Amino acid sequence: MTNEEHNKYIAWAFLVNGSFQLLMLLFVFVILTAMFAFGDPANGDFPAGLMAMIFGVVGFINLIFLSPNFIAAYALLKRKPWARVASIVAAVMSAMNVPIGTAACVYSLWFFFGDQWKTLYPQDSAENVEQRQIQYGVESKWDGHQLSENGEVVYRHQDPPDWR
Repeated sequence: MTNEEHNKYIAWAFLVNGSFQLLMLLFVFVILTAMFAFGDPANGDFPAGLMAMIFGVVGFINLIFLSPNFIAAYALLKRKPWARVASIVAAVMSAMNVPIGTAACVYSLWFFFGDQWKTLYPQDSAENVEQRQIQYGVESKWDGHQLSENGEVVYRHQDPPDWR
């Protein structure tokens, strides 16, 4: 299997995991709404407002855990430079969602902690950053450094200004 296929399958795993989580969240919302709407109104002291607030907080927390799946899937499918970081975050956050989230986590971490991802998402070396800055006309934010012959960043010593 090629690295492009691995990338695509990881994106689809995150999409499936996120969709399944969203479906379960909507299912719980429908069940709780039906339970509260058609419950026994004989006890006039049912705390519907409190239960709505609790469900709102729980739903919000679930959406926080759900959103990295869709963000990582988007980044992987569009080959964004930050896709690796988004995928690792989404993998860690979805690891506890057995079995789909765990499978997506293991697959993503295997791919992005190995060497396969480097062909799709090259690392930014100081030389690449400097070339992009020259290309787009941006001055270097790294004042006081230069590249050695083997591509390593070498810091030049600069004396502080004399303020006396």
